[in-house]
Amino acid sequence: MRTITFPSACPAAWSFLAAAVMSTLPAQQCRAGEGAFSKLDWKPVFEGVSQASLTLAAPRPLRAQVLKVSLATPGLSVVATPDNGDAPGETTGQKTTNFLKAMKCQAAVNAGPFDKVSSQEGLGLDVSGLQVSGGKTVSPDNGYPALIFLADGTARIQKKPFPGKGIQEAVCGFHIILSGGKTVATDLALHPRTAAGLSADGRTMWLLVVDGRQAGYSEGCTTVEMAEWFRDMGAVSGINLDGGGTTTMVLQDAAGNPRIVNRPIHAGIPGLERPAGSHLGIRAAALGAAEGGK
Repeated sequence: MRTITFPSACPAAWSFLAAAVMSTLPAQQCRAGEGAFSKLDWKPVFEGVSQASLTLAAPRPLRAQVLKVSLATPGLSVVATPDNGDAPGETTGQKTTNFLKAMKCQAAVNAGPFDKVSSQEGLGLDVSGLQVSGGKTVSPDNGYPALIFLADGTARIQKKPFPGKGIQEAVCGFHIILSGGKTVATDLALHPRTAAGLSADGRTMWLLVVDGRQAGYSEGCTTVEMAEWFRDMGAVSGINLDGGGTTTMVLQDAAGNPRIVNRPIHAGIPGLERPAGSHLGIRAAALGAAEGGK
């Protein structure tokens, strides 16, 4: 076999070759969950909201939690973290559990990226992109894409320019990972992740969290994998929200208390929840409430 070498005076050639090799090997050897997300066992938890969990052992330990939300369900609504008035920063740092309680939600996840990581709640934080709550702009667009909820009850994942009117709620994310049913993600690093996907009509939303940085328990996923998982579930668009040590999903339990359903990894400590500057909450009726009111 002939070996091709690049002279030392051609570092660009070396960089090109290394990038080409590294971009293909992980995708071929380490892709997780192929087909598994099309066979999830969905369990209704609130009116219009179902939950599913997935645990994989290969090609690496992985644990994921997913919510499927029918946005057209009567009485169901979404809410993003509101501004904090005249206090410092755009929002006030809050754990997802406390956001769920304060905003009277039944489900919640961390959402957009923000500026300062801390273990302390109550700090003023700035969101790193578009955020809208109750029709009011909390944080302006900075070029990041966003998940937006419109007055007609539908949702979109898009880049700027955003609609000038009609946005009721919005949270930003780092990258669009699925567009028109096609994977456009490129990040092959393994991390804890939070992401959202939408159906073609914008009336079904999937919220996905994947635990990571926990060897032997859950070692994270790539954005390429997330895009393919959303497509398997029926989404045509997807966005990678803030992840890492912020990744958290919370549900309200039967007693009305918040329950963390994944295992966050703030400060490298399994189970430790991080205060965040951006959340997305779901308000939904208890199962059977619609029938009971007839």
